[in-house]
Amino acid sequence: MLVPMKVDYGVRALVFLALRATERYVPASEIARSQHIPEPYLLRVCSELQKAGLIESRRGPSGGHRLARPAKDISVADVVDSLDHSLAPIDCVEEPEECRLSGACSQRGLWQDVEKMLINHLSTVQVADLARKQLGLVAVSDPVALS
Repeated sequence: MLVPMKVDYGVRALVFLALRATERYVPASEIARSQHIPEPYLLRVCSELQKAGLIESRRGPSGGHRLARPAKDISVADVVDSLDHSLAPIDCVEEPEECRLSGACSQRGLWQDVEKMLINHLSTVQVADLARKQLGLVAVSDPVALS
């Protein structure tokens, strides 16, 4: 199972913003450059994160994005819900009516359980947890980067 790119980019952007938790808005170009995300795609992701209330965005010369609430109050499941609404490992979990075997398939319940377990786990992981871990990884790999 692959996590959708949109979710990956959303989590990366939020962790980046959490590490820069200041009153200033961070330009999309800065986020995109540091996280290796195409800026036009990042702008679409940020638009959805803003609609979900996870970030605040402002236009203009001092514009950009910042977290709308503390990183400890944003779970990875919140990001999934705001950007993809599902991590179903197979299509029939999301759209059972599209499956010809739907009424007589022994697997769908299994994959529904897998999705529930994944979302439950992601609900326990906060953006702040990932930011702390990222800070530790950067400190180990490049102590100068923290200066």
